[in-house]
This record gives sequence, structure tokens and C-alpha cells, in this order.
Amino acid sequence: MLIYVECLSPACAFRFPVERKPGGEDAHCPRCGSPVRPVIVETAPFTTPPPLPHESPPIAAILDNLRSAYNVGSIFRTADACGIYPLYLGGITPLPTHPGVKKTALGAEETLPWTYTPNSVRLAQTLKHEGYFLLGVETTSNARSLFDLEKFSAARPMVIAVGNEIAGVDPDLQRLCDTLVWIPMRGYKRSLNVAVAFGIVAYFLRYLSRDPSPGQY
Repeated sequence: MLIYVECLSPACAFRFPVERKPGGEDAHCPRCGSPVRPVIVETAPFTTPPPLPHESPPIAAILDNLRSAYNVGSIFRTADACGIYPLYLGGITPLPTHPGVKKTALGAEETLPWTYTPNSVRLAQTLKHEGYFLLGVETTSNARSLFDLEKFSAARPMVIAVGNEIAGVDPDLQRLCDTLVWIPMRGYKRSLNVAVAFGIVAYFLRYLSRDPSPGQY
């Protein structure tokens, strides 16, 4: 059972959650070592919301030479949440067997379809030949704001391509993309963590208003 406790030292008053085991004693404060007291007996029960229906167009993703297993795991979890699959893991991208992927994917790596490709550029060429619309996430001069995207046809499948945390999306893969998008930012930094950027783009595209009439992306 998970409970919240609070440090009894007035100078500290640190409040944090702990797991109470049957017959066990409460933890001591990790900041000052003082005794703690329970302040919430039990957290409210968590109710899993019903899954959303599968939507079209189908959206897949290419993870091109990502370095961080934690980023890959986070992307697995986000992709699972908004129905993006399969994930194509290219080049040096860590596979779901990596402990770091498992740590942040929290089980999504066991259910979400994925495949490995040694060459993301060749894969992209194949997907384009199969009719996929390729959208790359990159901060280049020819990229446009994600939020300037027009409505797109629900009949055409799409692939989101994200790249290496330092080098970005492979230039040859960029040239294969039908469009490149960047995420507008107000602060000093000009880029986001790749897993965070993927989440923003994925959810925006999944729930973007769609024109019911036939059209182009």
C-alpha cells in the first residue's frame, strides 16, 4: 500500500510517498533522518480510462540512430498511448531488450510492434514506394512549424522520423521526407529532448482535425 508521510521535524517537514509493507515500520526522513508520520492513509484508487478506438490514417515512426535507451523507451510508451506503430529502430538505436528501454517503456516494449533496420534511408525509400507520407522532425531552414500543418487526408499512411540526439535526422533521410517540421519555442533553447519532441508531434498529428473530403497532406 502506498502512503504519504511527513517529517516530524518542523525545520524539515519533508513530505513524500513510501510503500508500507504489512507489519513493517514507517520510513525515516531521507533529508534529516527524523521520524515521520503518515498524513494520507491510502492514495485514491486509479481507474484506467477506456482505450481510444483505432484511428486512421495509420501512423508509424522511424527512430533513426538514437543514442539513449531511455529516450527509446519513452518513445515506446508514448507511441503505445496514441496508437503509433510499428516503430522502425534504425542503426545504433537501442532495442527493446536493452535494460534502459525496459526501464522507461514500462511494458510498452512487449506489446507495441517494432522492427530493426540497419539502414533508415533504405527503409524510408521502401516506405515511400509503398505510399507512406514521410514527416521529419528537424530544426532546419526548410522546416515549417508543426502547427502550420494543413488538414490531411485520412486515407494516406504516415511515418514520423526522428533522429540522433546530436546529429539529428540523417540528411539523406531528410531529403526523402515529404515535409520537415519544427516545434516553435519561446525560450533560449532551440530544441527539445527527442522523446519530448516525438510526443508533441505524435499527439498533434493523431488528433489533428481531418478534412473529410479527399485531399493531400
